[in-house]
Amino acid sequence: TWGEPHARSRATMFAAARPRTIARPSVRAAASARRASRAAARVHARANDGDVNVDRREFVRNAAFAALSATLVAPREARAGFFGGDKEEKYQAETKAIIEQVKQTLEMAPGTEGREESINTTRNMTNAWVAKYRRDNKTTGKPSYGQVYSALNAVSGHFNNFGTKYPFPAKRKDRVFAEFEQAELLLSRGR
Repeated sequence: TWGEPHARSRATMFAAARPRTIARPSVRAAASARRASRAAARVHARANDGDVNVDRREFVRNAAFAALSATLVAPREARAGFFGGDKEEKYQAETKAIIEQVKQTLEMAPGTEGREESINTTRNMTNAWVAKYRRDNKTTGKPSYGQVYSALNAVSGHFNNFGTKYPFPAKRKDRVFAEFEQAELLLSRGR
């Protein structure tokens, strides 16, 4: 019943529910860890003329400085045009090439021999160009990228929806050529 005293007191009940920990080994471990860290605080180096004490912080600082100065002074990798080259130069060259390819393709009249191959080449170049530069934040922030991407999107959308036989509309062609002209101007300025 509620009014009867329990055999155990509340403090005893709660103490039994808590897991027991032994304080002594953890105190001893902490003390030995402190002693070990104090002992390791000084690095002893032997020199020809006697003992030299070096503080651990000073040793780490000097090692970090030596590593940093070695990376700054080390000769940089030579880059030839064949092995990597400048990313900006590649972007400009590939962008100019795709602009010329699309212009040549759009200038062809429907039924012209080689038009379908030219359209397929344009599609492949467009997919490769977009895949290469879409995820590069330095490139996607350029105004020339936005102009070229917009024009390529219009051209690809037309050929995907209407096929290779339907003529490219004159108004759309004028807009695409205007975007390419603006992009070429921006490329010449390095933008």
